[in-house]
Amino acid sequence: MPVSVDGMRSSRPSPRAPDVGSFSHPLVKVLATVDRHSCPGRFNFHCHTTCSDGSLTPEELAVQAVELGLEHLAVTDHHSHRAYPLVEQTLSTLQRHGQAVPRLWRGVEISAVLKGCLVHILALGYGAEEPLTPYLQGEAVCGEALQAGAVVRAVHGAGGLAALAHPARYRLDFRVLIRAAQGLKFDAVETWYDYDMGSRWRPSPLICDHVDQLRQELGLLASCGTDTHGASLRGR
Repeated sequence: MPVSVDGMRSSRPSPRAPDVGSFSHPLVKVLATVDRHSCPGRFNFHCHTTCSDGSLTPEELAVQAVELGLEHLAVTDHHSHRAYPLVEQTLSTLQRHGQAVPRLWRGVEISAVLKGCLVHILALGYGAEEPLTPYLQGEAVCGEALQAGAVVRAVHGAGGLAALAHPARYRLDFRVLIRAAQGLKFDAVETWYDYDMGSRWRPSPLICDHVDQLRQELGLLASCGTDTHGASLRGR
């Protein structure tokens, strides 16, 4: 029987191993360690720059990531990965000057339709760009390519992981959406998120715990991120 965080015995069933498709991805081991304390100081897999609707330039975001001591970072601008080479270049420069820098993963936030509801999907850690080309043109696609299943197939085709972003922000119940995501072979759910959108990021109590319990029961990995659009990586 599992032991809960306060040391008391828990009746919650042990989560099954995440089903991340037929390929092994190095980011899986990282996401498997994500918990409520991972963001904003260790991991950030959801943030934005001026390459979409953020306030920080890619260079400014990279500097803040280093100042925070981040270990892993993915910049997930909407339908754009133009920030990636700029962040990479800045991190490389800082590293040459003796600073510790986070591991940088490719990322993009993609609009999609899941169960008739408009949602956002985070593509994380992909390599090949060609399968994602329709989703990297600065705006949402139309037609069949807008369906969540098509987006997930494209993310996997690019060698990445697909995560359902902030599942409790949509018009449909998060439990419905997470179960639907699991059925479409999503890899992860953005589990720890600040739904209150404070200036200092913190995971929202109760809702994040419910998301965490469900995603474990369904065998999905956890992700986290500040969803920064403002001037500080410490908050949204």
